[in-house]
Amino acid sequence: MKGISSRTLQGILLGWAITFEGFFALSLANQASIDGIGTIMASTFQLAAIQLAALGVFISAVWAFKMVFPELEKPIVIRLLNLLTYLAMGLVAVEGIAVAVLAGNVVITDFGGVGKKWIVLVGAQLFAIGIISLRTWRLRNVKPENWLTDSFGQIAAALIALEGLVAYGIAGTTRVIGVTGFQESTIATGGLLLMLLGSIVLILWTIAYDPWLAPKLPKLLNGWPAMLAITVLGGVISAGCVAATFFVGPVAVDGVGSVIKIVVVAGVSQLFALGMVTPMLWKLRKVPLDRQYINVLLVTVALSLLAFEGVFAMALAANTYIEGLGGILERTFRLAGAQLLILSVIAIFAWMIKDSPLLTRCPKFIVSSTFLVSTALIALEGLAVVVMAVNVRIDDFSGVGERYVVLGGLQMALLASIALFFWARSHGITARFKLASTAAAAFVILLLPIALVL
Repeated sequence: MKGISSRTLQGILLGWAITFEGFFALSLANQASIDGIGTIMASTFQLAAIQLAALGVFISAVWAFKMVFPELEKPIVIRLLNLLTYLAMGLVAVEGIAVAVLAGNVVITDFGGVGKKWIVLVGAQLFAIGIISLRTWRLRNVKPENWLTDSFGQIAAALIALEGLVAYGIAGTTRVIGVTGFQESTIATGGLLLMLLGSIVLILWTIAYDPWLAPKLPKLLNGWPAMLAITVLGGVISAGCVAATFFVGPVAVDGVGSVIKIVVVAGVSQLFALGMVTPMLWKLRKVPLDRQYINVLLVTVALSLLAFEGVFAMALAANTYIEGLGGILERTFRLAGAQLLILSVIAIFAWMIKDSPLLTRCPKFIVSSTFLVSTALIALEGLAVVVMAVNVRIDDFSGVGERYVVLGGLQMALLASIALFFWARSHGITARFKLASTAAAAFVILLLPIALVL
């Protein structure tokens, strides 16, 4: 069917999600008490739920109409439909912001209490759905070169903005137990900045395909200016997360509650990963969805996961007891995570610039060598972890059994081997480096059974 595309399918799914949430809220509708606002009547609750469901139904219907009549030639009808659709999607995003900002602990008659953090999360995901819907509708007639990368890019940007709104919504005087404290204004400002960065990234992804702006700015969007801008935005987010690893601990937020350390560690690490993959996805957006794309996607995923694990280790760092070896200090643990992060970032940077037309023969040799050496070192570290695996006890966390340490080293070695193997099959690599990279990957894979036995 001519009207079916990745954008129409995404738009219908987003409309269904809004509809579901509206009907779910309607099923809970009753008199409710909200901290900081007061009591709202059941009829008011029902009205809010009905209008949300109606917005979802309307958005889904518009996308279905677009699918059935992809080339409708009635300008007045099209303009009216566009205006109403933009208003509906914008209203969903605005309502999401309002819910997140005004959120408080809620008590619903005949249902029970709902914590503030859950209300903030509901509002933030409504905001994310709204802004993705706006982008999708704006680009409804534009076919992306690679729909998978385009989808990943917009989702990553929306998640960054969502998490910024969540941080702003739950902002309160925050205490990182055993480390330090932050004022409500600091958390709120950080959340707004994160939301702004995510929104700018989404705007760039939209402009890159915009039917009016993209043809007017080909040199900026397809050249180094856009790549530099998206790298700086992603770099700022990732650098902030790396800095945050020095303050990670169990968190208590006034008016919201407490969060254990491992949840904070996971949150910081996944936000770092979103910032890190942003420029990598931008680089892949024009790669056709074919066999070659699988190669570059697997390299991207493998390196991103390794960098994620480096930040995760830095955030989790604490005084640690290793069976048969003794104790190691927190800074030693953090240093181990930092060197994994540094090696991964070096490999990512080398991978991103390998196709640059500015690289002559000698610089290109250095870049390829840098990728090969840094990734091979990560693989060897993974093997070392497998060989030396023992039971570990981490302060403020728990014990980690030997089998889990083995699994940790095993996946490090495998991810590095995947990056080496598929890097050798990407464009722009000389035969010498193809052979060296494939041999290094094969060497690591062959050593894994021996390392598991030792």
